[in-house]
Amino acid sequence: MAQNQKVGFALATNSKQNNSPSEKATLEIKTKGGYPVIDKLTFYLPENLDIDNVLQENPPEFNYDRDKFVYILNLIYALPARKKKSIENYSGFTPVSKTILGSIIKDYRVHINYLKEQGIVEEDNYIPDKKCGGLRFTHQYRHHLKPTEITSWTLIKNIVYLRKNYNSELTNDLIFLKKWFKDIDVDIKAARKYLKRQWREDYKTENSDTAILKYNSRLLPVEHLCKKENQLFFVDATAGRLHTYITQLKSELRKFLKWKGKVLCSIDISNSQPYLLQTLLNKEVYERCNMNIKLEKVNVKLDTIMLGVLIYSISREDDVLLFKRIVSSGKFYEEFGKILKNNGEFENISDDNLRKEVKNITFSTLFSNNRAISHSNYIKIFKRIFPNVYKVLKYVKKGQHNTLAIVLQSLEADLVLQKACKRINTDKDDIPLFTLHDSIITTEENVEYVKYVLVQVMKENIGVKPNLKIERWE
Repeated sequence: MAQNQKVGFALATNSKQNNSPSEKATLEIKTKGGYPVIDKLTFYLPENLDIDNVLQENPPEFNYDRDKFVYILNLIYALPARKKKSIENYSGFTPVSKTILGSIIKDYRVHINYLKEQGIVEEDNYIPDKKCGGLRFTHQYRHHLKPTEITSWTLIKNIVYLRKNYNSELTNDLIFLKKWFKDIDVDIKAARKYLKRQWREDYKTENSDTAILKYNSRLLPVEHLCKKENQLFFVDATAGRLHTYITQLKSELRKFLKWKGKVLCSIDISNSQPYLLQTLLNKEVYERCNMNIKLEKVNVKLDTIMLGVLIYSISREDDVLLFKRIVSSGKFYEEFGKILKNNGEFENISDDNLRKEVKNITFSTLFSNNRAISHSNYIKIFKRIFPNVYKVLKYVKKGQHNTLAIVLQSLEADLVLQKACKRINTDKDDIPLFTLHDSIITTEENVEYVKYVLVQVMKENIGVKPNLKIERWE
């Protein structure tokens, strides 16, 4: 039974203020089962698909829910929107984890089968340990999108509050960052025009299915930012990263956002992954940042005591000092590239392409499993230049290769969200703040102060001043 209950801002997802002056300071929201009620969610379906008409003309022979159909269909373009790499590497079908889908819609199978029978979607096969089964619209429905609402409270609750990878405690802890989204201005016409132009270019060079997927998936985050209702805002349970529609946004679309008409600027940590990696190359920093605790949360089998011993033993080696020095320059990839050229590597390559190669070398080494070195020249190059740094990376990834990636993301979230953003909000709670993982976004007049706080937080924890890049979103 729904009831009116006064709650803190942390739960105010769909709040309404009482018109009475005595009530203006208090948020009153309707709750059900302990969850703030959200009346509706907006999803996006192909503009030529009328799901209500389909259901009316061909009623399913099972106990169905119209909103479940909408949610499943929305995933075909919404899932690629969450990960930019999946848009660029589109294989024809959108992988849909049936385990995750089943946690939201228990009877998803009969709903998918009905959509297949009606010629709305196609499905490819699940391959054990390789990929989830995928969905795509049939050719008839590969169109641009239109908004479609759902109102089923049970489904909305499952989607918003019971998501598998959702850390509710950390999400509520950062809820002070959510309030700024209501005053984001989106030049939606210009954004759509840009994406239409990009779609035409993609259509010339790629097949039409890939072009329409890119268009629709890139459009979704900016459409949601424009609508403002029920903004995506959650901290994941894996690494503690904050996810919003800004984190999903194609970088070229950022220029279409403003805050109360003001230009936004991002303050970004240069070569952030190598910079954060310094916490695993100095025993004092390792302990100060509680890296052993972060590592044990990800991989309980990792012997963090022996890792500490290893870090202590290599911290003064020449290659480790070299690594730290070029990280401190703020131009890690460029300086690493110069070292490679001096060693006879990549001599006949432009500076821009060399930087790309160096990033590939670095990220391949940091995030590939240890066995990859047998067939990766990139990793062999890194090991040759930084043998003792590689020893630490290899140790951390032993047995569970994603440990390093998750721990660096967790550290980044701790420093940027839990320390820098909280300090800014405590000192000056009138400064608008948005985040993009290792970046803090604010308005122009607040850039210098945000830079100051971010530098202080990083120096206090990492021990080395970071180099920051400022990007105006215009």
